[in-house]
Amino acid sequence: MRVLIIGCGFVGERVADQLHAAGHEVIGASHSLASAQRLSAEKPWQSLACDVSDLASVTALSALAPDAVLHCASSSKGGAEMYQAVYVQGMTNLIATFPQARFFYTSSTSVYPQVDGSEVDETSPADPGKDTGRLLIEAEQITLRAGGAVLRLAGIYGAGRSFVLKNLLEGKSGIEVTDSAPEGRYLNQIHAHDAATALVQLITQGQSGLFNGVDDAQMTQSVCLEKLATLFHLPVPPIKPPDPGRKRGWTHKRVSNAKLRATGWTPTFPSYFDALQNDPELVSSILQLVLDNPEVELPRAENILLIGLMGTGKTTVGRRVADMLGFQFIDTDHLIMDQAQCSIPEIFAREGESGFRLRESAVLRSLLGHRHCIIATGGGIITQARNRPLLCHLGFITWLEASPELLARRTANNNDRPLLRGEEPPLAKLQRLHAERKPIYKDLADLRIQTDELSQEESAYGIAESARIFFARRRG
Repeated sequence: MRVLIIGCGFVGERVADQLHAAGHEVIGASHSLASAQRLSAEKPWQSLACDVSDLASVTALSALAPDAVLHCASSSKGGAEMYQAVYVQGMTNLIATFPQARFFYTSSTSVYPQVDGSEVDETSPADPGKDTGRLLIEAEQITLRAGGAVLRLAGIYGAGRSFVLKNLLEGKSGIEVTDSAPEGRYLNQIHAHDAATALVQLITQGQSGLFNGVDDAQMTQSVCLEKLATLFHLPVPPIKPPDPGRKRGWTHKRVSNAKLRATGWTPTFPSYFDALQNDPELVSSILQLVLDNPEVELPRAENILLIGLMGTGKTTVGRRVADMLGFQFIDTDHLIMDQAQCSIPEIFAREGESGFRLRESAVLRSLLGHRHCIIATGGGIITQARNRPLLCHLGFITWLEASPELLARRTANNNDRPLLRGEEPPLAKLQRLHAERKPIYKDLADLRIQTDELSQEESAYGIAESARIFFARRRG
């Protein structure tokens, strides 16, 4: 099947990737030439530039003769005029240019105006009070009259995009309470990956009609934000009135995905909290956005994390710090082995270093919400960019450093170090790892301790006292 995708952004690019992986011919069209050039350089499928609101630009693609056309372009945060051009005129132009194709269009669950907390499905009234909502419905009707399918997507989130979590971390959240929404409005969401799989399902099955794209969770703001606040060591956001200036209007309803599920579609992330735990990039990408904002201080959990090369004493020193402070001691390598039910060398042999690193990141995410812990980490945990913002959030970071020569002596008789196996001599390997990782350790560390000439007791005391002062100042 040849599929033309208009709008290769947050969802469209994922749809293109999935369709291509399934063996379909994909042509991805972006509004900007720069975006099309980037995709051409990065993707195995064809990419080109097209302004869907301009009939001549669309007509120039008529020779492509696609079997299916998906319109999932963005309005670029524009108002009613942009909605008219991109959605209404855009769908009109596509149908006129490709009369032989099946059409698919992404709309929004914001077209449901209900404010009473009721469950809505595809048969429920959709009569938005805003011009933007009415234009979405007009584009839907154009698609449906052409025998196509419309997917009304709930709030889309994914790596680098989660307004619920980002606003909480930046202190911008509030629970919007009304008489009909005493616990705040219902949050209807869907992960970008699941939005893409839903569209692929509709396209490959040749479906027609109206569908809702939303996950299985039906959470109020208070339920969601209270759980998030606990996970990220923050106060529950305050109550506030609804924002009357919302672009697509304020609503309070539970959107059903039953019709979409009846096609055989199943979400990979049934709820937002499943995604927080199981999407390798979601949490870390939002934490990184907050770290990059100079006006916001990232919340730090009251834990102590130990980083450094193998053999620096993270486990032995960490246990002593835990005893001093009455904290729980956690070793991420031990957690990985417990979950895998095998040793780290066996994981490396079976899954390679990349598989081990995925397990390492998953274990780190599982520690969200923990406090009063000493967390000893693997030496290479800092090599994965996704882990660094998580480490920063999880607590006070201490870098235990020792000379490669000392580390070579300490690890000489240890057979549980897969990275020290191979043709490269252990000392040379440790010297190289030290040189490669030192800038990252240094950038992350709140405290650096050179352990060559310190006893374990001295190192532990320095860590415990420095962390005590650090957290006292933050509380103050």
